[in-house]
Amino acid sequence: MPRTGDENGGIKLKHLLGNDSVIIRFFSLYVLGLILFFISWTIAYYLLPEGFLQGFGILGKLAGDKAADTLVREFIHILGLNLIGVSFIIIGNYILRVKYFSFGYLVPLAWMIMYGIILGTNSFSIQLEEAMAPTLAVFSRSGLYEMMAAVLVAAATNSISVNYSENISSKSKPIPKNERAHLKKEQWIAICIAILILAGAALREAYMIVNIS
Repeated sequence: MPRTGDENGGIKLKHLLGNDSVIIRFFSLYVLGLILFFISWTIAYYLLPEGFLQGFGILGKLAGDKAADTLVREFIHILGLNLIGVSFIIIGNYILRVKYFSFGYLVPLAWMIMYGIILGTNSFSIQLEEAMAPTLAVFSRSGLYEMMAAVLVAAATNSISVNYSENISSKSKPIPKNERAHLKKEQWIAICIAILILAGAALREAYMIVNIS
């Protein structure tokens, strides 16, 4: 009996987001995030008012509206906030996995949607001169590389869940300790690379902020 389109789609997602390879999981999740990012950016730029999300959320308030006195201080501040955000991903992955979709996957996807809205409405703590129109020039900024690092952490720690559910509507069950997976060498390497990317992106962003302010 032939499978339906939904079943085929589910199988494809499982083979991508639930793949044994960290690289495939990473690229799959990042491409999905980029699609959501550009959609939200376009909608925000053309339909939402400027400053729509300014000051929204805990991390946004912690970021503040003034740059630090030095590049090093600004770098430490940005990197610290990003590491706090990454910890939410790890906690999410630890709490629950629904089939092949770890709960922590939702965090970077939500960030990329939010980043698109922030760009499109110029809702940065330290605002740009004007909202940025959708363009590939965004890859010259640090934001998408911070998101890249977040996605890589999500993909690398997808196996640490202590609870599992067959689907979103069924009750989750604890995974026995002797059946819980340990992080493999490639996962640890991916985490280290993610931290390096995060640090590089934070340094670039700090440099831009300190020199513009």
